[in-house]
Amino acid sequence: MFLRLSRFILLCLLLPALASAQSTNATIQPDLRLFTMMAALNAAGYDVELASQYHPVRDKVRGFAKEVDPDLIARLKAFYTTRKGSQTDEEQLAKYISLAVNITDAPTFKPVMREEALPPDARLVIGFLDLMREFYEKAHLSQHWTEVRPEYERAIARVAPPLRDVIVKTDAYMRLPLGGSFLRTMQIYLELAAPVNSVNVRSNQESYFVVIGDTPNPRADDIRHAYLHFQLDILVTTNVSRIQNATQLLNLVRKAEGVDPAYTSEFHVMAAESFIRAIELRMDRVPAARAKEAVDTFYRSGLLLTPYFYKALELYEQEDVSLRESFVTMARNIQFKTEQARFQETFFKIPAPQKSAARAEVPEPPPAPPVDPERELLKEAEAAFNSGDIAKAEAAFSRFLTDFDRDNGAALYGLGLIASKKGDSEQAQQYFERAVRSDTAEPGMRVWAYIYLARIYDLDCNRARAVEYYQQAVKVGDNTRNAQAAAREGIQKSFGGNCK
Repeated sequence: MFLRLSRFILLCLLLPALASAQSTNATIQPDLRLFTMMAALNAAGYDVELASQYHPVRDKVRGFAKEVDPDLIARLKAFYTTRKGSQTDEEQLAKYISLAVNITDAPTFKPVMREEALPPDARLVIGFLDLMREFYEKAHLSQHWTEVRPEYERAIARVAPPLRDVIVKTDAYMRLPLGGSFLRTMQIYLELAAPVNSVNVRSNQESYFVVIGDTPNPRADDIRHAYLHFQLDILVTTNVSRIQNATQLLNLVRKAEGVDPAYTSEFHVMAAESFIRAIELRMDRVPAARAKEAVDTFYRSGLLLTPYFYKALELYEQEDVSLRESFVTMARNIQFKTEQARFQETFFKIPAPQKSAARAEVPEPPPAPPVDPERELLKEAEAAFNSGDIAKAEAAFSRFLTDFDRDNGAALYGLGLIASKKGDSEQAQQYFERAVRSDTAEPGMRVWAYIYLARIYDLDCNRARAVEYYQQAVKVGDNTRNAQAAAREGIQKSFGGNCK
């Protein structure tokens, strides 16, 4: 009987872990509108590539021009060249992407709103839609889309797990309910006909769009930054009124040398970026010395609230409320006199950032960071687990315990999930017991390790011990994937219901 129950636990334990990679309000998918836009742009003369060679799909796309009459190609090129003017090709992509994400599906490709309501950059090239629609028909793009779609599916299968993992961890830090808002969405589009390693972010009042080219190493930091804006911009904007003397605070840097003009126009823009930069430093657990350097750099660029938020987030991490609730208090507690004194004491002591060329909408790929063998091995193990390669994941987690840290929380938690998936409840229990005692186990891992242990004891008909572990999960306080509801439900009734 226990053997059958241990197999039953395999499914029950693993489902929350797998759901966490899927149940967010950010989707990763291909899109025919973007494919058509990029095909038409390539035919019109757009020619940027950040890697050593085109992706095979982009090579195919550039051949589609041979299938249509020269007159259409000439008109496409004339439009693109005229709108480009003296600018570079790198500066063109953003406005065409802005247009593509604000139109209906094929074959109509009509704006989803009145022209005057479209983003300003999209309005600049709205005349391209007629040419794009004609190119879609004459180049037989619906047929070509069917041919290349498997390439997109394979690429998404490769890049989606690490990107979804970033979003799930970000939700966990903000203590958001799984899936977040159902009224707003963030859509991540993978477009293989766009330059490799490119990232473009566009938004409107309801949705965020991130368009990425193919990449061997997804730029997770860029995706996380966009996702934080998606989750927090409205929160900051709606609470600006709680911040006293906001205009006076912004005036401190309006004419200061070295300040990014983007941070001096509207207070909520500066406040949101300050908040997000501080969150990123806290999430990455940047060592104190490096964190101070980063905070100073952001502060000197005009993000005057980064030091305040960085300190306030330290207190938030010790609380048991969501970030959205905590921000209301943070905003109310900002004191102009305190920030003015900070500015007068420190701002001009920090070297002004060196002037650099304006960031292209298709940015150069960043230099590769120094390889951290411990982090790389954990990433390898987590990626293997998320992709279903359990043998590889188990080997990597086990090697981490052997080579680096025998008590690492993430590795122990991963091995506990793997043991559960293999039906070995005794081994799973041992790993979860070690995980909850580990100093490096993240709160989200610790709380679910307690819940999984409680369920093991419930299935073994040891109700008293199960309740003890459910209570420990409640004490952890973390609510990753609605852990607190699961723990309290476990206290109320036995998991599985097979014991009398």
